[in-house]
Amino acid sequence: MFREAGYIQMKLNWIAVLLTALFFVGASFLILYDQYMKIGIWFQITDLHHETFAIASFAVAIGILIGAVIKK
Repeated sequence: MFREAGYIQMKLNWIAVLLTALFFVGASFLILYDQYMKIGIWFQITDLHHETFAIASFAVAIGILIGAVIKK
Protein backbone atom coordinates (compact mmCIF):
# COMPACT_ATOMS: atom_id res chain seq x y z
CA MET A 1 0.00 0.00 0.00
CA PHE A 2 2.81 2.42 0.85
CA ARG A 3 4.60 1.69 -2.41
CA GLU A 4 1.48 2.63 -4.32
CA ALA A 5 1.12 5.88 -2.34
CA GLY A 6 4.74 6.78 -3.14
CA TYR A 7 4.14 6.11 -6.82
CA ILE A 8 1.08 8.35 -6.84
CA GLN A 9 2.98 11.13 -5.05
CA MET A 10 5.86 10.87 -7.53
CA LYS A 11 3.40 11.02 -10.42
CA LEU A 12 1.74 14.12 -8.94
CA ASN A 13 5.16 15.76 -8.51
CA TRP A 14 5.91 15.26 -12.21
CA ILE A 15 2.52 16.60 -13.18
CA ALA A 16 3.24 19.77 -11.16
CA VAL A 17 6.69 20.12 -12.75
CA LEU A 18 5.34 19.67 -16.27
CA LEU A 19 2.45 22.06 -15.75
CA THR A 20 4.79 24.73 -14.38
CA ALA A 21 7.19 24.31 -17.30
CA LEU A 22 4.27 24.35 -19.74
CA PHE A 23 3.04 27.58 -18.18
CA PHE A 24 6.38 29.30 -18.80
CA VAL A 25 6.65 27.97 -22.36
CA GLY A 26 3.11 29.20 -23.00
CA ALA A 27 3.94 32.60 -21.52
CA SER A 28 6.98 32.79 -23.77
CA PHE A 29 4.88 32.01 -26.82
CA LEU A 30 2.20 34.52 -25.87
CA ILE A 31 4.79 37.28 -25.39
CA LEU A 32 6.16 36.70 -28.88
CA TYR A 33 2.64 36.32 -30.31
CA ASP A 34 1.72 39.69 -28.82
CA GLN A 35 4.70 41.21 -30.60
CA TYR A 36 3.69 39.52 -33.85
CA MET A 37 0.16 40.90 -33.58
CA LYS A 38 1.37 44.45 -32.82
CA ILE A 39 4.46 44.75 -35.03
CA GLY A 40 4.20 41.88 -37.50
CA ILE A 41 7.54 40.29 -36.59
CA TRP A 42 7.97 37.24 -34.35
CA PHE A 43 11.56 37.92 -33.28
CA GLN A 44 13.29 41.26 -33.80
CA ILE A 45 16.97 41.01 -32.88
CA THR A 46 17.68 44.75 -33.19
CA ASP A 47 15.06 45.79 -30.62
CA LEU A 48 15.02 43.35 -27.70
CA HIS A 49 11.98 44.36 -25.67
CA HIS A 50 9.59 41.43 -25.89
CA GLU A 51 12.33 38.98 -26.72
CA THR A 52 14.14 39.46 -23.40
CA PHE A 53 11.11 38.35 -21.41
CA ALA A 54 10.28 35.55 -23.82
CA ILE A 55 13.81 34.13 -23.68
CA ALA A 56 13.89 34.46 -19.89
CA SER A 57 10.55 32.68 -19.58
CA PHE A 58 11.69 29.88 -21.87
CA ALA A 59 14.96 29.56 -19.91
CA VAL A 60 13.01 29.23 -16.66
CA ALA A 61 10.93 26.42 -18.19
CA ILE A 62 14.06 24.58 -19.37
CA GLY A 63 15.68 25.11 -15.95
CA ILE A 64 12.67 23.65 -14.17
CA LEU A 65 12.75 20.56 -16.38
CA ILE A 66 16.51 20.07 -15.98
CA GLY A 67 16.28 20.62 -12.23
CA ALA A 68 13.54 18.02 -11.95
CA VAL A 69 15.56 15.43 -13.88
CA ILE A 70 18.89 15.86 -12.06
CA LYS A 71 19.30 13.52 -9.09
CA LYS A 72 21.44 14.46 -6.11
